[in-house]
Amino acid sequence: MANFSFDGVDVWARVPQLPPEVEEQAARALIAFLKELDAVIVETLADTSKASFETLHRIFDFDRFRPDWMKFILPTIGVGDVRIILHDGLVKIEETGIPCLWRMQMDGRESFILTRLPLSVRHEAKEGDEEIGKIVNNGTDVFAAPAILEQLRTEQRKIDWERLPADPAFMVEFSGEPMSPGDTRALLSTLGNGNIEVRIKGFAEQRIERTRVRGVWHSRLLNNAGKQLLDGYAVAYVPPEVPAAWEGLEDAHERCVELIQWMEDDLARGAIGLKN
Repeated sequence: MANFSFDGVDVWARVPQLPPEVEEQAARALIAFLKELDAVIVETLADTSKASFETLHRIFDFDRFRPDWMKFILPTIGVGDVRIILHDGLVKIEETGIPCLWRMQMDGRESFILTRLPLSVRHEAKEGDEEIGKIVNNGTDVFAAPAILEQLRTEQRKIDWERLPADPAFMVEFSGEPMSPGDTRALLSTLGNGNIEVRIKGFAEQRIERTRVRGVWHSRLLNNAGKQLLDGYAVAYVPPEVPAAWEGLEDAHERCVELIQWMEDDLARGAIGLKN
C-alpha cells in the first residue's frame, strides 16, 4: 500500500528510478487515465449553470493501475494543499496536484475521486449532535462562553445542509473575545471533539477540526514556526475553504492537458521509458 503524505514529507522524492519498461508502461497508463479524466472535466465545464459540478463524483479505483506503476503515477500527478482524516485515520483523503481530483484510502483500498469534496466527508459532516447542548463546566470563572455558545447556536440553525457553502463561514475568533481559562474549558467541554480533521497548507497551516456538534468547527491558523495566528469556532456545513471551487475545474483541465503533452513529448524523444 502506498503511503500518504499527510506528514508533509515528499515520500516520492527518494523512490528509486523504475526500470525503463515499467516507466514507459506507467506513463502510457497515466496518459490514458488523464485523457479519460479530462473528458469528464470538459463535459462538466460545458454545463455553464455549474449544476453538474455540484453533483460530480467520479471514482477511479487504483485497481486499474499496476502497483509498481504508482511510483511514477503518484509523483507525476502531485499533491495538493488539503488533507482530510476521518475517524482517527480509518479514512484518509488528500487533494492531488490536479485541482478537484482527490486521493482516498479507505478499507485497505485506494482511489482517485473527481469531485468538489468526496461524499464520505459530506456525509460525515452531517453526523454528530444536531444542536449545541447545555453548557458544561459552567463556573464562576466562566464569562464569555455562554454568549459565544448562543452565537454558535443561532448560526448553526441557518446552515443549508443540501449545498456546500460558497460564502465565508461565520466565525467567533477568540483573539477578539475576553476569554478566561474557564471559558476555554467550558467551550471545549460543551462542544466536544468530532471525527473530521482537516489540514490546509499555504503561507500558514490551517487546522480545522469538527466538534461533536455538526456544523461547528474549531479552526486554527499557525505560521511556519508553529505560532498560532488565529483561533476560533466557525459555523458551516463544511468550511468553504475545504471543497474545490468551480475555478479549480478549469485549472484541472489545463493541468491534464499539460501533463499529457509533457509525457507524450518525452515518450517520443525517449526521455521516458526505453531509450532509443
